[in-house]
Amino acid sequence: MLHAELSQTEIDRRRKLTENIRNMIIREMVIRDPESDCVLTSHRDFFLQISFSEIHPLMVFSLAKPIEKPDLRMIDVCNEMNMNSVLGTHALNDQASCYHYRATHWLECEIDGNRFFEILDRCVDEAVKGYYRLVA
Repeated sequence: MLHAELSQTEIDRRRKLTENIRNMIIREMVIRDPESDCVLTSHRDFFLQISFSEIHPLMVFSLAKPIEKPDLRMIDVCNEMNMNSVLGTHALNDQASCYHYRATHWLECEIDGNRFFEILDRCVDEAVKGYYRLVA
């Protein structure tokens, strides 16, 4: 077996893990469209999208917030933040006038609501720092 090949048992385990975590999030948060492939909501003044990759399994947090009058200096600040960021990436979409923070988390085991919100709040804390570095 190659290292990238997975047994059906492992594929099923990862799929079930992702499904359980997604369902827990839907129970714990107010979700706009619980039938969507990703989870869409807002949290601490950010638009939040949580996507899942069953096979890996990954949980991806995308946080966005409008930003007035983006400028070239902000792109340099995002690049600087990315060089020092461990958790995720900072981006600026000047056409949509928004700041975006993205973090990916590997899922190896079940997590409960407390652990999920710990992970989410750390992501939001990083996004808040990044956002306010841009608008300061």
